[in-house]
Amino acid sequence: MTQRLDLIPSPNRSSKTGKLRFMLLVLAIAASIFAASPAVAARLDSWRFERDRNQLNFRTTGNVQPKAQLLSNPTRLIIDLPGTTLGQTTVRQQVGGTIREIRVGQFERQTSRIVVELAEGYTLDPDQVQFRGSSPSQWSVQLPTPQREVATSPTQTPVPPPPEVTVNSTLLQGIDVLDEGFILRTSGPTPEIDLRWSTDRTWVTLDLSGVKLSPEITERVMKVDRLGVNRLEAIQVSDSPLLSRVLLNLNDTRRNWQAQVTDLGEVVIWPQGETPPSASSLPSVATIESVELANDGTSVVVNSDRPVGYKTEWDIETLAYKITLFSSQLAQPPQELRTPSQSSLLWVRTVEEDPETVVVLVQPAAGIRVGEISQPAGKQLMVQLQPESIPQVPVQTPPTVAAGERSVPIAVPPPTTQTPAPRTQTPAPSTPRVPTSRRVVVIDAGHGGSDPGAIGIGGLREKEVVLDISQQVAQILEQNGVTVVMTRQDDRTIDLAPRTQLANRVNANLFVSIHANAISMSRPDVNGLETYYFNSGQRLAQTIHRSMLRSFGNMRDRGVRRARFYVLRHTNMPAVLVETGFVTGRDDARMLANPTERTRMAEAIAQGILQYIREAR
Repeated sequence: MTQRLDLIPSPNRSSKTGKLRFMLLVLAIAASIFAASPAVAARLDSWRFERDRNQLNFRTTGNVQPKAQLLSNPTRLIIDLPGTTLGQTTVRQQVGGTIREIRVGQFERQTSRIVVELAEGYTLDPDQVQFRGSSPSQWSVQLPTPQREVATSPTQTPVPPPPEVTVNSTLLQGIDVLDEGFILRTSGPTPEIDLRWSTDRTWVTLDLSGVKLSPEITERVMKVDRLGVNRLEAIQVSDSPLLSRVLLNLNDTRRNWQAQVTDLGEVVIWPQGETPPSASSLPSVATIESVELANDGTSVVVNSDRPVGYKTEWDIETLAYKITLFSSQLAQPPQELRTPSQSSLLWVRTVEEDPETVVVLVQPAAGIRVGEISQPAGKQLMVQLQPESIPQVPVQTPPTVAAGERSVPIAVPPPTTQTPAPRTQTPAPSTPRVPTSRRVVVIDAGHGGSDPGAIGIGGLREKEVVLDISQQVAQILEQNGVTVVMTRQDDRTIDLAPRTQLANRVNANLFVSIHANAISMSRPDVNGLETYYFNSGQRLAQTIHRSMLRSFGNMRDRGVRRARFYVLRHTNMPAVLVETGFVTGRDDARMLANPTERTRMAEAIAQGILQYIREAR
């Protein structure tokens, strides 16, 4: 006998049974709809562009299937992440060379967008852009080498010719590479210059405002291989306003570089403390005429008699923001600037570090952070001071394909793994919430200088391992909109007290100390990850520890523990100490000695920090 399931109740059946079956039908339909719907919105956790490999890596919480296209005028690779939110304002990273910059922002309500914009006149072969998803939440994009745009057919959009150089603009006519340094030959008004270092000190950029590259400079990427510089690039960053950039790629990060404009309008670049390439045409050192407060005490202005090269960093001895002005001298004896009682500053000091170097130290008050340093005029530097509770800037939605643009879709294969590893949820203790403004994270690379830390298998030294990891963590955080202060960026000796004092003085939101563990060399069987906290850092420790275990599932989990380490007890913010493995361990030492694995460890730690910051909002 055939059995039938009636979905609509017949008059013979009870009303109650009919209603029940109708509800089951509705639930079944709803279940099928939900099964076919996209997953719960993911979040863009972190991203990183590896310039030396021309590779973009990004990670999300939740599954995502990217969509990609190549747009023209200017050429830019657009990567959309449907069902993904960013949770922060638009972030920009200046790259230099053939890739101008990378922007990450919220395109639509449920779509994050990554834009890789190329330098003027360059393009990519869309067929050679390779996407790889090692999981639905972890992706890498391998970019081909950008090529010059060439109009090969009447139907192809030609590269527009450069605009005419106006009478008031400066023309960069040539670049001379000498044994002592570099000379940029210009014509027209004296250019304004701005010399800066990257965070990892692997490159130096010199921006020239109001300067146009001459068409005569056909070789814009030059191999140098001298003075610790392996390559020089000249880039036309912008035509309106005019801005050119000279980029020095460094393989010797110990040198300090300086730049100066000569009486003949040349720009000379050379290592500090060495003979400039054209001493006869160089003016005398710049004179720092005054250092003063402006904008109701929210800015520090440095006035000089000519453009001056500079670098900025946090001073480990005074715990102040340090501006080093090269080829400079003070017009007046060193002094301390008086500040009002309710000022954003505790004090400002000027120091002559040597006969040709001036240092300006700026100590912000509690709750105040140092913003951008700018050069509004060639003879003036301005440091902005801002309260910690800065309102979020609205995200500007990038435009879709506009008139005159060409869009070429790029195929993105599905990820290799369709099911991400399950994540364990640990109840979060009561932890102070991180403010919703821009975060400040102190990254503390353990040991250094005369203190090598632990020495393990094959002479593996803790201080070198953790400095490499710490620098990469800092770079990833900065690329994701986090302000990072490092207790050390090179191999120097620093006591414990200055490390915590620096974190407290800059009003950091988080403190992360990175170390490598050790035990007797007779116990190579001891391996694994440990993370420590004291008071408020428990949830931060748990979040970072879980992130490391997700990336290194084969490493032994030695747990999250409470400890009374000095750097954990003397910091005013959530603080943790991460042990990235044993330099004496047979398995861990092999991992820590591998640069690729150290990069993976840095990504895992940075991922944990970013996840904690998002969840603390």
